[in-house]
Amino acid sequence: MGYLEEKKNLEEIAKYLDQNEMKIPYKFQDIGDKDNEIFPTIICVFRCGELDFDVILYNLGKWIHGKALLLNTNPFPPQTLLKIYEISLGLNYDLPECTFSLFKNNLYIEIDCLVGVPFKDFKAQFESIGNGIESFLNVIKNQEISIKSTKGGLVEVKRQFE
Repeated sequence: MGYLEEKKNLEEIAKYLDQNEMKIPYKFQDIGDKDNEIFPTIICVFRCGELDFDVILYNLGKWIHGKALLLNTNPFPPQTLLKIYEISLGLNYDLPECTFSLFKNNLYIEIDCLVGVPFKDFKAQFESIGNGIESFLNVIKNQEISIKSTKGGLVEVKRQFE
């Protein structure tokens, strides 16, 4: 699959984001550089309460992948990190629609859906990002762990190849 086909598939997803039921502001952005593969993405923000979380959507093969940047783990001491990872693994078990993952000291919530998925299925998958964020925030507030918005903080994203 090439850049143009991936871009076309993302344009279909953008139509879903534009629908009245969602109305999610987004922008198209190419990721990569002359030394790495350049691929098209959609960047948007998911709001939970007063916090905004960067979300990246991209196409790989038959799949649309979404990743929401939840937090950078660098500032947390080891005992707090252990608790964050424990919470994340527990939520992976409880929330089958989304997955918590770690890449380069950043905790993400991920979703996957097939290219060409009907709107209602995409909407349910996309909204599971918010459910994952809200569930995480609800659990950590009892642990006295605070996090901040990640809007504008999206860092390197690695595409997982089939």
